[in-house]
Amino acid sequence: MRILLRPVRHGVVFNYLGQLMMLLGAGLAVPAVVGLVTSEWAMLSAHLGIGAAVAALGWLLRRWTVESAIRPVEALVVAGLIYLVACMALAPIFHVGGLSWVDAVFEAMSSCTTTALSMVPDTSAVPRTLLFSRALMQWYGGLGFVILTLAVLLPPGSSASRLLSPHVEKSEVVPSAVAAAKSLSHLYFAYTLLTIILLLMTGVGIFDSFCHGLTTVSTAGFPTHSASVAGFWWPSLLVLIAFMLIGACPLTLYRHWRAEGLAAVWRDAQVRALGALTALWIAILLVLFQTTDAAAGRTVMDAAFLGVSLQTGTGFMTFAPETLSPLGKLVMLVPMNVGGAMGSTGGAIKLYRLLVLIALVRMTILRTVLRPSVVKPFLVGGRSLSRDEVETVAAFVLGYLALLGLTTGCFVAAGYDPLASLFECSSALGTSGFTVGLVSAALPAWAKLLLTFNMWVGRIEIVPAALVLYPPVWLGRRRR
Repeated sequence: MRILLRPVRHGVVFNYLGQLMMLLGAGLAVPAVVGLVTSEWAMLSAHLGIGAAVAALGWLLRRWTVESAIRPVEALVVAGLIYLVACMALAPIFHVGGLSWVDAVFEAMSSCTTTALSMVPDTSAVPRTLLFSRALMQWYGGLGFVILTLAVLLPPGSSASRLLSPHVEKSEVVPSAVAAAKSLSHLYFAYTLLTIILLLMTGVGIFDSFCHGLTTVSTAGFPTHSASVAGFWWPSLLVLIAFMLIGACPLTLYRHWRAEGLAAVWRDAQVRALGALTALWIAILLVLFQTTDAAAGRTVMDAAFLGVSLQTGTGFMTFAPETLSPLGKLVMLVPMNVGGAMGSTGGAIKLYRLLVLIALVRMTILRTVLRPSVVKPFLVGGRSLSRDEVETVAAFVLGYLALLGLTTGCFVAAGYDPLASLFECSSALGTSGFTVGLVSAALPAWAKLLLTFNMWVGRIEIVPAALVLYPPVWLGRRRR
């Protein structure tokens, strides 16, 4: 297998990476507007200077290399690299905002991967430009730098469609990558704008509305207050609930809704699973809040909001998770590691893969009782899957669980509480952003970097991360 490996063409990888960096540089300059309004001159200068440097480097990479049809493995490598570049570009800006270098790297990765784990104990003690910057980067990272670049910079072309493939459902037909990217970008922007408007109408301030609008549809979860959304009244929470659910559904679902009506939405297996699981967690949380966690006096709204935030992987909270009983924390672990739908802004294992695993177990049971001559297709959501697709899903889940177990073991070996260690590692790998208090500036540097690695892998997924880190992909002998 290693002999047959086709390594990436460095020129092609860096050409497309350069195009992504050009848009990233422009995005890094946007928070300078907030720096101007708030007179935070150091943050303004950092955003403009680093944004210009990233865009210039991207332009040079594109100019020094030749654009060519990109292969699937190269597209995955580019998708993995851009998040590392975004983290390295954003970290100096956060360092200017008052964070140490290690904390700045952690916060930067948490931003661009939509995780929302934070090293900022008090949001009132950091510049408002930093708060807006990390919310904006979560918005970019939620849709994906690739889709935005396809929509803004790249001309139409069939080779670009391979860049889009990690961000759409397997069943989607993408006749034009640029047209599909523009459609998704317009929809994403419309959802975000509508969230901001509705938050403003329910009494949320302008700055908070913009930041929460950016981090809700992207199922990201960085709040502007240390208590997350605990101070919001119920109409604002209902707005957040609605758009967290929208963000966790496949973005391409809107096209089916327009063409076939609302019935097409409910026919989607992932949407049905999202609704059923969300209702299940809300019901379980209501029981917990009346039994083991009854002393805290939490309400039905607390249960509903937490259930939605958990299943969508957003990370907004109306109370601190560390106040939950151990049973409550164990319950939270399951939806944190399942996440939203494939083709959504959510992270973790994703509902599509969960449905495939359930179908695999069911098929295995049926094969033991059916006659050997019976041929039964492997169906998920009305679609027949090949053996390769099923094996890929199984390999992903095994890799995900192995990495979760390995990183949790590192924390436990260092003397940290096992449940808290599993919780924080699940939050980082599932990019959900919940914490029981273990993640803080007091963590040693190695622990912060380990969680940073988890966040990166959790956002781009196991295969692209493995390709970026596998030396033969870069150094192998090229063959025709």
